[in-house]
Amino acid sequence: MRLPAPDRSGRPAPPRSAGGPSDGTGGPARPPATGPVIAPGDELRHALHRRLALAALACGLPVLTILGVLEARSAPARAELLGLYAVTALLCLWAIVRVLRRSPLDGALRIIIAVNLVFVVVQAYEGGVGGTASAAQATFSMLLMLIANAVLGHLTFEARRAGLLALGSFVLAVGASLLGARQGGLAGALPSAQLYLSTGTILLLLQALAWYKARFVTQAQAQLRLEHEASTDPLTGLANRRRMYQQVAELLEAAGEPPGAGAVSVVMFDLDHFKRVNDQHGHLAGDSALAHVADLLRASAGPGETPGRWGGEEFMLVLPGADEAGARRRAQAVRQLLAASPHPQVGLLTASFGVSASRVGDDLTRLVARADDALYRAKAGGRDRIEIA
Repeated sequence: MRLPAPDRSGRPAPPRSAGGPSDGTGGPARPPATGPVIAPGDELRHALHRRLALAALACGLPVLTILGVLEARSAPARAELLGLYAVTALLCLWAIVRVLRRSPLDGALRIIIAVNLVFVVVQAYEGGVGGTASAAQATFSMLLMLIANAVLGHLTFEARRAGLLALGSFVLAVGASLLGARQGGLAGALPSAQLYLSTGTILLLLQALAWYKARFVTQAQAQLRLEHEASTDPLTGLANRRRMYQQVAELLEAAGEPPGAGAVSVVMFDLDHFKRVNDQHGHLAGDSALAHVADLLRASAGPGETPGRWGGEEFMLVLPGADEAGARRRAQAVRQLLAASPHPQVGLLTASFGVSASRVGDDLTRLVARADDALYRAKAGGRDRIEIA
């Protein structure tokens, strides 16, 4: 993390916040990440959105195929409707591929909605004319498209806009049907009234379900955000002490009773002479140095490893399944990484390490206490070194 660059006079730029480095907007800085940052709860919303879209498209594709076959066998077959069926089916197939590839989906759904609206208008008019079997089929197909558009609308837009889309589509369909009825006679259009009433009821139910889904997702996002904040260090974005304790306890419990050797190892390390950093460079530079170390830990973390900030300038690594030798190698790798990655303003940072591997019958308190004792032996022994518990 870089501090504010000097201005043209050569003087350092003033800090933009009193509590830590700035993000460029006047607020506190977010910890740098090694990849895209997903807000807590957003992953749940995106996963639910994609699953619902995949289900809707997978159901719609065979229905379109069946309706297209029925239209092709009708006499006379209407080329414009056959073309619309084919185009819509291909669009659904394209959207399914995009879902499976985790590509952006909203654009594809908007195109399908637009094509479906053309379908709705054409078929509502045909159904309004009435008097033939193909007209009844057109009315039925139009109502299916109307419901499909309502579902896709709720997957694409927020609840209010989706509701307006469903209402507008329904009104458009009724208008086209009445326009067709002027040509075919009201008597031919009356059998469609019951279908329209049923469709309107279904659309209202869909709106209610969409409202419930939005409320559920909002509550789930809020819960995930609270859990994230309760287990994350706000300065570095690493796991906090509460989360580290919880994970070590879970790993020891999962190892059975009594826990065996090698269930988990912990590496605790403390940045050497960090008070000098704050005294010489200021607390903003100190916070930036802590975030710098957090970036290094995140970028170099192995599979299953959890880096965390224990407190102050002290960090911990939780290494599931690692033995004493593996934990020592990881501590040495972090020590070398610090030596090879000086902070832009503070310069070289060193640390003292304490390593502890779980033993038969271990509990959380003993495991962490041994690592802490080893850490203090490393500091007493001259710092910038590793001690094994």
